[in-house]
Amino acid sequence: MRRIALIALLFASQSALARALPDGGVTVQDVAASLQAKGYQTEIATDKDGDPLIRSMSEGAKFSVWFYECKSSPRCHSYQFAAGFSGTGTSAQQVAEWNRTKRFGRVYLDRQNDPWVEMDVDVEHGATTEALTNNMDRWILVMGTFRKYIGR
Repeated sequence: MRRIALIALLFASQSALARALPDGGVTVQDVAASLQAKGYQTEIATDKDGDPLIRSMSEGAKFSVWFYECKSSPRCHSYQFAAGFSGTGTSAQQVAEWNRTKRFGRVYLDRQNDPWVEMDVDVEHGATTEALTNNMDRWILVMGTFRKYIGR
């Protein structure tokens, strides 16, 4: 009986750490807090359309978090992690190979033939603080893997 009580207590304490966020998306502050909790510095700004934007960095590589569908409230229905790398000589064949073999992190070449890696997150119908942290951890792994792939 004590073991069952101990196991129940452990699960209850873990689920208490994951806080449900209101339906309708996330705020820039929700995502910034998730990044900051893991030790990443954040700079909150706005993009050319007036939507929130976070700038951050991991292991010397800059990345941004772009927010979408934010017009009706401070909550945004989705967000996207993105990082671009100049002067890598990454080929279209390498991009196609990445996209064919990797599940997370879409890659493309911009107009200057610089590679970009992006990862979208849909939170319109709910999220938890734990899910935000999980997606952020996944992004950091994707970006790090991509950097190694292109020799950065």
